[in-house]
Amino acid sequence: MVLELERACYNEMERESMEYFYAAEKELQRQRERIRQLENILTENGIPVPEES
Repeated sequence: MVLELERACYNEMERESMEYFYAAEKELQRQRERIRQLENILTENGIPVPEES
């Protein structure tokens, strides 16, 4: 019984962490796409893209 409860808790924690991971990954992809679009706009207008520091 205790092992079943521990397993259920572990499964729920894993599900929640993966849910958070995929949401964060989706947001990162959205931000990368936004950066790419902004870099393209700068380049199209002859403005140098700032280097990462």
